[in-house]
Amino acid sequence: MRFKVKKALYPYGTNNDSWQPMNLIVDDDIPCTEINRHLVLLQISKEKPLTTSVYYLCIYLNYLDEHGLEVMDVKMSDIQDFLQELYIDSLPYAGKGAPCSYSAIQDYIEVLSKLYDNLSLRGYKMDESLYTRSQLMMLAPTKGHKKAHVLDAKEHLTMIPYLSYMFRPNQKDTPKSTYVKWYSAEQINAIADALPLVYRCIFLDTVYVGHRVGGVLSFTMDSVDLYNGTVTPTKSKTGKIHTSYIPATLIEDMRQYLIDVRGNIKTNSNAFFIGRNGKPVTYQAYRAALESARVEVNKKYGWNIEALHTHAGRSTFAAALRTYQLDCRRNGIPTFSDVDFCNLMDWKSLDSLKHYDLINRIHEISPLIKELYSDFDSIVEKNGNLISTEVERV
Repeated sequence: MRFKVKKALYPYGTNNDSWQPMNLIVDDDIPCTEINRHLVLLQISKEKPLTTSVYYLCIYLNYLDEHGLEVMDVKMSDIQDFLQELYIDSLPYAGKGAPCSYSAIQDYIEVLSKLYDNLSLRGYKMDESLYTRSQLMMLAPTKGHKKAHVLDAKEHLTMIPYLSYMFRPNQKDTPKSTYVKWYSAEQINAIADALPLVYRCIFLDTVYVGHRVGGVLSFTMDSVDLYNGTVTPTKSKTGKIHTSYIPATLIEDMRQYLIDVRGNIKTNSNAFFIGRNGKPVTYQAYRAALESARVEVNKKYGWNIEALHTHAGRSTFAAALRTYQLDCRRNGIPTFSDVDFCNLMDWKSLDSLKHYDLINRIHEISPLIKELYSDFDSIVEKNGNLISTEVERV
């Protein structure tokens, strides 16, 4: 490939006496001056060099080179063709050669938008198809005094951000529906199958154990006991910490994650869930994974899930547990109290329970945890003596 990413030390300061590590782009070992000016501005205050956005730009430049185009001469249709090829057909030098997810396309659009905003501010004249009429007027030179225009936080100098609407799945072909507040059993299986193993484990913990995402991400190697089938968050919203049991299927998924994923990543982190860079998984990364899974299941099953909220897994657990509790009460079977319920969910008030009563539901769901509770004795017997006075049974 003509364009490549190279690591470099960039000198700065009064006498160029300071050095900043950066990832820059070279054209046959010659630095791409205008592109790298943009990359220097993005990285000059960063503790570590940018990675993903730089590689995205490099992939874009190689695509343009393949089609005989220069970065300053492209039309909006050229950028759209590039994104469509990534999204539908894939490029052999982009990722693993597989089509990009919707969230990845959004990232590409943001990277390209920042590049062309920067070039526009520096006075480079690009094709008029990249601009709206008002943007052209704002950028046009004038002989007389021109009142300064202050850019808003979400304002751009080109139309590139509008390309995101072109790739939004099921934009107008089906009516919109409200976001999923809790999942059906079919949706849980489909979403779990669409997620990479690390995010699958996080997702299933929120569904079957009811932790907040922040609590799951706080798991450490010391707070997850797969032999006994227990997990203990190290952080919670209210500061209350309790140990919970996890179902056998999730135990197996977590074991597989440790062997196939975490065991092959070099890291010094004690976090249980880590990314490919060896750092703890972030909330933003999990949210992006859910978005990719949403797009995949919508395409595969013809659904119209408008959004997958990170809180929906926990809400599913609460709705299922409330169903189980109320069912026991109707049949005269002793069960846990509402106070126990709130303590388990880490809620501050009993008022939170009203959202999970049957009368307030959008639709009925199956009590997902009944299977877990009905098989609990066999799980205990399989994994050893789980019952302990030091561990709160959930």
